[in-house]
Amino acid sequence: MNDQELKSLWQSQTLMTGSYSLEQLQRDAAAFRRETVRDHTGGMISGAMVALIFGFYAWVLPVTLMRIGCGLVVLGSFFFMYQLQRRGSIRKRPPEALALPFITYFREDLARQRDALRSVLWYIGPTLLGMSVFVWGMAQPNPADFPWQVTSVFIIPVVVVVAMHFFAAHRLQRKIDQLDQLNESAEI
Repeated sequence: MNDQELKSLWQSQTLMTGSYSLEQLQRDAAAFRRETVRDHTGGMISGAMVALIFGFYAWVLPVTLMRIGCGLVVLGSFFFMYQLQRRGSIRKRPPEALALPFITYFREDLARQRDALRSVLWYIGPTLLGMSVFVWGMAQPNPADFPWQVTSVFIIPVVVVVAMHFFAAHRLQRKIDQLDQLNESAEI
């Protein structure tokens, strides 16, 4: 390819900047923030409900192993709520970030949420340990008589939650890629 062909190819490119305005970027960022706050609030409410329900079970169930499992689920729920607040909450834009272009800050928020979704084990792990001990306690005193199909009641939701988190992280990555492409085309 000679210089003239490269020049004509470069001039024939369509720029994304005309199709994605600052107003659209701000609308997308506001929608993302609303969705994140909604998800965060739902997660905190779910974590509190799980802690309350399993705390009650820990108080009333007669089998010690089941009570220990319930206690571990409660601790796992508190750990989940702490991590959700730390990793998944919307952060305020610090004063030093005001000098950054809005697209850069929005991209950082997307990446932060994507990383929180990808590391789903901090979300599932602690509670799953408690649920395992709880099911083990249900199998007492004779594990051979326990209907092990009951464990699918716990396994299926875990698989669904993990899949949902990875799908959401993939969706955020696509948005990040679009912003990167937009940023690159604006710099040319």
